[in-house]
Amino acid sequence: MIYSTIVEKDESALKKILEALEQFDENRFIAGLQAGNITRYEILQTLDAVEVYQRSMNLEGRALLNFSETFLKEFATDNNKCYKNAEVYFKKIRKTLSALKKVFHKTCESSRKQLPAGKENPSVFDRSALASKVYQLDMYGLDSYDDIVKKLYNDIDTLLSTATQVLNTCQSVIEKEELTRGDAELLREIYNDSCNSLMCSVQEFANFMRSSQSVTENELIERRSKARSKDEFLKSEYHNVNKSDFKTYVWLVATREGQSDGLTKDETFLWHGNHDKVEEVKRVISLFHRLPDIKGQEGKLNSQVIVEFIKWCGVDKNKEKRLYKYFCENYKDKELSPLVWSTICKERKELKEITRLTDQQLIESFEKRLEQLSAEEMPIFDNASNF
Repeated sequence: MIYSTIVEKDESALKKILEALEQFDENRFIAGLQAGNITRYEILQTLDAVEVYQRSMNLEGRALLNFSETFLKEFATDNNKCYKNAEVYFKKIRKTLSALKKVFHKTCESSRKQLPAGKENPSVFDRSALASKVYQLDMYGLDSYDDIVKKLYNDIDTLLSTATQVLNTCQSVIEKEELTRGDAELLREIYNDSCNSLMCSVQEFANFMRSSQSVTENELIERRSKARSKDEFLKSEYHNVNKSDFKTYVWLVATREGQSDGLTKDETFLWHGNHDKVEEVKRVISLFHRLPDIKGQEGKLNSQVIVEFIKWCGVDKNKEKRLYKYFCENYKDKELSPLVWSTICKERKELKEITRLTDQQLIESFEKRLEQLSAEEMPIFDNASNF
């Protein structure tokens, strides 16, 4: 009789294998040796094989743990509509499963019995003495065997313990994924974080903007329009859309919303989540020459004031260079010249590492400069709550 090593890539299979692993003990191990008629030569061969399995499983387990730490925080995956959570994990633990199949298969009783027509071959996880409900107890136990047998037992015990940890990680994240899908507040947070992360990709967004006229539609936008609510949409699409489609969706939505509010492409990129900030920033740039202590050296702007302004604008750090370019393009005063970006970077670094000023302190310092302007000059900044 041929034993089946097929493992269905679903959550029930995870549970089945975990249950089999939990059955392992000294008596079952001995029963497995006897059932498989394992010789001394085969024990030595198996010892070497288990050592290889263990190394592979360690590597796979660490990679899986690293994957699981970020997986739940990402709204989109690269598995699209065909995504099945358990299937993804089974792909990531192929070596672990392969090792388990070989170990369990080796401890199945040899049988030439033919199965009736149409009957499926029994699984090694059911018939192996390591997990079978029925097995033969040895009167003397493991102490009656050679040291190499005891070592094999200990090595297999360690291997199966590692496998249990790996499979438990799979099962745990699958369960957490379902809980996440049912948590509307958490889903909104993951969605917003994923959108913000994509909008921080300076070069990719710039490339998209250059080609955006040829990209006018996206299936995800259509599904969003058909959903009864945003929460329903997020629940349906969480881990059900690939990253490429999600990128296009995020960038198309941001572009259209920016155009609707009269923003330029740069303004859309810099303040996609806070369009109201754009008018404040433009107003400040137009009156920048009136800020106190604005003059630096050799007819240049004061580098610290520029850094304060950049922090006050509230963009992510990797957008700050693009923000400064936006400032230079819109700064019209000719009395003081803008500085090169490398000078701004140097000042930013010194303020953080030498002067020990936090971003919040720099923002507050810039707000005080704004407050010193008269109400007639800066009416939109009368109240500090505007910042």
